[in-house]
Amino acid sequence: MGEGLPQQVEPRGGEGSGAWFGILGSLAVVIGGRQVSITATKQRIVLTTLLLHVNQYVSGERLIEHIWPDEMPRDAQAALRTHIARLRQVLGDDQGGAGLIRTRDHGYLIELGGADIDVVQFRDLVGRAGLAADADTEISLLHQALALWRGPALADVPSEPLRRVHADGLDEERMRALERWLELGLLAGRHEQLVGELKTASASHPLRERLWGQLMLALYRCGRQAEALQAYRTIGSLLREELGVDPGDELRHLHQSILHADPALLLPAYAPSSAGEPLSVSMPGAEVPAAEPSPAALAGPPHPAELPADTAGFTGRVSEVERLRRTLTSHGQAPVITISGVGGVGKSTLATHVAHRVSSHFPDGQLYVNLHGATPDVKPLDPHEALARFLRSLGVADSAIPPEVDEAAARFRSLIDGKRMIVVLDNARDIAQIRPLLPGSGSSAVLITSRRMLASLDGSSHEQLDVLSEAEARTLLGNLIGAVRVQAESRAAARVIELCEGFPLAIRIAAARLVSRPEWPIRPFADRLALEHHRLAELQIDDRAVRATFQVSYQDLLEGADGIGAARMFRLLSLLEGPDVGVRAAAAAGGISTDAAQRLLDRLADVHLINTNVVDRYSMHDLLRLFARERAQQEESDQAREQAVRRVLHSYLSTARSATDLTPSAGWRTELAPQSLTYPGEALTSSDEVTTWINGEIRNLVAAVAQATRLDDDGPALAVALAAALDTPLDRRGRWRDELAVAERAAEAAHRSGDPLHQGISYTDLGWTKVRVGRLAEGIADLSQAVEAYDRIGALERQPGPLSGLAVAYRQLGDFEQAIRYHSDLLVLNRQLGSRFNEAATLTNLGLVYQSVGRYDEAIEAHTRSAAILEEIGEREARVDPLGKLAESHRQAGDPQRSIVCFEQVLAVDEAEGHTGTYWQAEHLWGLGRALNDLDEQEEAQDCWRRAAAILHTLRLITTDEFNEIQAWPGPHPPKVIALNL
Repeated sequence: MGEGLPQQVEPRGGEGSGAWFGILGSLAVVIGGRQVSITATKQRIVLTTLLLHVNQYVSGERLIEHIWPDEMPRDAQAALRTHIARLRQVLGDDQGGAGLIRTRDHGYLIELGGADIDVVQFRDLVGRAGLAADADTEISLLHQALALWRGPALADVPSEPLRRVHADGLDEERMRALERWLELGLLAGRHEQLVGELKTASASHPLRERLWGQLMLALYRCGRQAEALQAYRTIGSLLREELGVDPGDELRHLHQSILHADPALLLPAYAPSSAGEPLSVSMPGAEVPAAEPSPAALAGPPHPAELPADTAGFTGRVSEVERLRRTLTSHGQAPVITISGVGGVGKSTLATHVAHRVSSHFPDGQLYVNLHGATPDVKPLDPHEALARFLRSLGVADSAIPPEVDEAAARFRSLIDGKRMIVVLDNARDIAQIRPLLPGSGSSAVLITSRRMLASLDGSSHEQLDVLSEAEARTLLGNLIGAVRVQAESRAAARVIELCEGFPLAIRIAAARLVSRPEWPIRPFADRLALEHHRLAELQIDDRAVRATFQVSYQDLLEGADGIGAARMFRLLSLLEGPDVGVRAAAAAGGISTDAAQRLLDRLADVHLINTNVVDRYSMHDLLRLFARERAQQEESDQAREQAVRRVLHSYLSTARSATDLTPSAGWRTELAPQSLTYPGEALTSSDEVTTWINGEIRNLVAAVAQATRLDDDGPALAVALAAALDTPLDRRGRWRDELAVAERAAEAAHRSGDPLHQGISYTDLGWTKVRVGRLAEGIADLSQAVEAYDRIGALERQPGPLSGLAVAYRQLGDFEQAIRYHSDLLVLNRQLGSRFNEAATLTNLGLVYQSVGRYDEAIEAHTRSAAILEEIGEREARVDPLGKLAESHRQAGDPQRSIVCFEQVLAVDEAEGHTGTYWQAEHLWGLGRALNDLDEQEEAQDCWRRAAAILHTLRLITTDEFNEIQAWPGPHPPKVIALNL
């Protein structure tokens, strides 16, 4: 399909760069009409990375990761700048090529028009093909798109990170376009010409069943049945040898049809698809357009064809479409399927699209009715009126339609009995509305759409529809306003997609507004959408509006049992700023029992106003949240809204204090105001329960501290109290990134309040956490502020906290004399204060200093004394820290065998004390690995390092690149976070 560069490069008028770039194959560059060779591999990597993110800034860090994935030079930024400068020289100053690359804020951008790079041209052509109204146009556009490919994507770009992230995806886009082009050729009867192309394609991609099915069909239509059957045996053997699986249903059905010489296989025909969905080749189970009816047939029974037109630009929903298609066309009794979801998510569009796709399997016709169960300002359709419409469509005169619902339903069932029809009941309100409209026999299929789940409908299948994925949403927007326009303003387009949240209705409204103003840049529109109080107002055009769609669901919610309570719960949940909510937090918001809250949450989930993806966790889409907040502003008083939020925060605080109470030395953290709480929390009684609670609530807890800072009166004090109660449970589990987020918000609140005690507590926690993660200069500054705050109020008993953090920071900076001096003074102070826990912590940290300077005997003694003190005072959970440090001291002292014994013992303690999956377990696994490595037990050592890396990655204490590097090439040198703390 075309090798080499396009014959002409035509820059976009006005915006053209005089340059053309290709990455669909080997890297190709044309500047001012001449081909430019980029010979330096690192320059090819830089240019390809920029082209893959055309018109978007790429950080220097990302470019460095792509150029030097294994080991970067000492001054990687300077080396990168050198490569950028040389690349600009190669592109050439005289033809304007060098001006394409821009620099800003340590990032780089290449600015091109859509016609200046092959990948954008390809996607634009494929998108236009998907909207083509006839087969010839679609075939032509796909042919042009495929002709842009000159080989595998990024063929000569030697960067594994680039190839891993981008190349496979690009090649998959090519294959989908190729399969579609081949399919159209088969539908047009070009099987003889396509056999060679299909043999080449299936040989190049031997595990793509669709290609093999197309090859089998082409061979069969050429009269080469034996070769078609041999092709099936070949793919069957390949799948079993490579993957251990048999061919899929489609291929098996096609095989059976070829064996039985099914005449349907010889009926190639084109069926227009304005939605751009793949057309089925004429396999069993796929759509075969009905033949033109004869005059005799026209005189026969009515053949209703009532489906609305399929939606132009139908995008995505590939798995849903295929799942529904298979269910509707499978052998046996025709199904009843309910598609449910929130308003604006595309239920009706999907149902109509699927019904069109399968209509040829239902030769007796298609019945359709909009039941207006959720249509703004329209009364739901009465079941009798819907039946009357169906009966008229089936040839019953108005005078013969029974006046009662039961009689009309019986007449409908009689007329449809034995017929192969598809019935679409769109926009159903409830089961009572649709039950009379269901056929009595299993010969006809029914597709129902509703905002309610209709779970009690006997014998039905259920498809719950959620919003589009980001990729689907981007494709939809590109189909509606043009892929070139989306690519030219890719960042603004991505922002529009993000703010529309994948709601097809919202994206279509946004697209319609942009199409109606072709002179508008996308960015100003995205900026208006970003304003929360404007967003719903912006998402309306003509008679379509997101707000009106949600309003119908809200009004419907008010009716029936628990309706008023469920609507109030919907309003109050929108006031919380966390990403989801549990049953207890919902109960707190409503000031009701957890049983009552569960009932109301179930009601909201049934009508898809909230989502539930995990047991007892509920979330709300942002657009719905904005709508619910509007309702709360109008229907709840200021006092009621604040009280709801405060009850939730008090519940979180109560639970956090319960978690902290499990650590005796941290008891002072539960004594801060407020003490009189308006809603109880959970009573946590074990470390495992604390871990489970934190894992489920951590994002909500971070948001809760931030939200508390904005409350009037005691809001800042509440933020500090909640952060203080969370600090120990988070620290003990090594969740330092989360601890840092909480501490930062608490420090802001303390600074705002001006309370020295709050400032001392918050800056201590913030500084300590920064020291943990290696932000030493910032940590020292925060800890120094804490010392000064405590000095102002004479809180000597609080000073060991920040002073200990400063001592650790000095050790990490390599100032061991200063660190020993601080720790020695702290030992004296802690003994004066009678703080045995702080004495033990100081001994552990002092032992690390001794360890750093090679005084191993003193290090071992310090760690041993620390562990003994913690055992004496009942702080068994905290023993894991000095015990792990003790094991490492033995290793560094040259006794790996004893180190292994100690590490195995502390890992057993980790498990017994609920430290599985924590930083401490990762630290101990890494240490055990190094001790094993010292004894040349490399396989066992690498297993330890990989397990440790998995924990650290989950805790976000190492990057994905660090994790991947350790998994691929584990070695004894620890990640930075362990090196700082071990």
